[in-house]
Amino acid sequence: MTDGSLRSSASIRRRLIGTTAALSSIGMIVLVVAVLWVAWRTTDHEMDQVLAARVVAVQDSAEVIHGKPSVPDADDPTFDTSNWIADTTGRIVAGPSVPAELRPEVAALARGGGGSGVVEVGSWRLQGAALRPHQHVGRVIVAIDTGPYRSGLSRLIAGSIVTGVVVVAGVTLLAGLIVRRALQPVATMTATALAWSHERPDRRFGLGAPRDEITGLAAVLDGLLDRVDRAIRAEQRLTAEVAHELRTPLTVMRGEAELGAATPRLRKTERERFERIVAAADDMGSAMTTLLDAARGSGSTATADVGAVLTAVAARDGIPLPVEVDPVPEGLMAAVPADVLGRALAPIVDNAARYGRTAVHLSAARHGERITVSVTDDGDGVPDEVGDVFEPGVRDAASEGAGLGLALARRLARSVGGDAVLVSRRPAVFGVDVPVVSELG
Repeated sequence: MTDGSLRSSASIRRRLIGTTAALSSIGMIVLVVAVLWVAWRTTDHEMDQVLAARVVAVQDSAEVIHGKPSVPDADDPTFDTSNWIADTTGRIVAGPSVPAELRPEVAALARGGGGSGVVEVGSWRLQGAALRPHQHVGRVIVAIDTGPYRSGLSRLIAGSIVTGVVVVAGVTLLAGLIVRRALQPVATMTATALAWSHERPDRRFGLGAPRDEITGLAAVLDGLLDRVDRAIRAEQRLTAEVAHELRTPLTVMRGEAELGAATPRLRKTERERFERIVAAADDMGSAMTTLLDAARGSGSTATADVGAVLTAVAARDGIPLPVEVDPVPEGLMAAVPADVLGRALAPIVDNAARYGRTAVHLSAARHGERITVSVTDDGDGVPDEVGDVFEPGVRDAASEGAGLGLALARRLARSVGGDAVLVSRRPAVFGVDVPVVSELG
C-alpha cells in the first residue's frame, strides 16, 4: 500500500509538471508567433520606406528636357545600384544592366504595370513610380536586395525558437522542483500513516490546527488514524472476549466427551460419536486460536508450504465432494502462517463442494511476488443477482448458510497481506492471493 501511495504521488507530480510544460509551451508558441509576425511586418515596412526614399532620390536627381527624361551626370552614385529610368515607351534610358531574373518585372513596371505598387521577386523587392507626378514623361524603377533583411529575420526566428525551448525547459524544471518539494511531505506523511496504521496505531502527526494544505492533510490523517485505532482495539477486544467466553464451555464439552469415550463397556458407535465431538472441539479451538492470532497480527514471520496446506485442506472430513489437488510447484512457500492459509481456504472449498456436481479442484501458481490459490467447482456458478459474495450476509437465496464463511476467508487473507476474490462466476472460480516468501529472506 505504501508503494501504491508513492506511485500515486509521483503520478500527480507528472501530471502537474506535464500540464505546466504544455501551458508554457503553448504560451511561448503564441508569444514567438506574435513576435515574428511583428518583426516580419516591421521588416516589410522598413524595406518599403527604403524603396520610397530611393524613388524620391531618383526623382530629384533626374531632369526632363523637351519631355524626355535625362540624367545630367551618368556617374551619379544614385544609379550605381539598382535604379532605372524609363521613357514613355517603357524603354530603359538610364541605369545599370537589368538582371535577367528581374527583366520581366522591370519591363512591366517601366510600362506602368502595377502602378506604384511593390513587387517581390526572389530575393528582390521592386517599386515603380512616375518620374514626375501628374506628368507622363517617364517612370522610375528601384530595387533592393531583401537578403540582408531576411537573414536578420531568420536569425530572429532561430533565436526565438531557441529562447522558447530554453524558457519552457527552465519553467518545466523549476515547476518540477517546486512540485516535488511541495508534494514530498504529502508522500512521506501518507507512507508514515500507512505504516503506523499497521504497526503503531497510537502514533499521530500532531501538527496542531490546520494552517495550510499540508497541516490540513495532517489533521485529516490524524482523525483517520484515530478511527483506525479505535476499530482495531474494538476488534481485538471483541475477539479476545468471544474467544475467552467460548473456550471455557468448549473445554467442558471436550472433557465430557473424553470422559464419555473412556466409559467401560461402551458400544463402538457411541465411542465414535464421542471421538467426533472431541475432534470437532479441537478443530473449533484451533479455529478460535487462528482468528485470535489474526486479530492480534501475530505470526507475521511464519511461512507455509502451499502444497502441504492444499493437501491438508482437501483431506478434511465432512466435505461432500472429492477435492482434487493439481500438482503444486515444488518449494512454493507463502509468507503467511499455514493455519491462517488453511482457514482462509476452508470456507471457500466447503462452498465449492456445496454447489459443485462431481469434484472440486485446487491449484496454486506464482505470479511475481504473489501466490494465487484457485478453487474451482463444476456447478452452475454464482448467479448474477448475487452481489459481492465476500460481503458478510451476502448469499444465494437458496442457501441455508448465514453468508459469513466467505467473508471470514477474505478477512483472514487480508490479515496477512493477501486477499480473496471471485475470479469467475461461470464456472465458479475463487482465488486466494497471498505473498510469496522472499528468495532473500
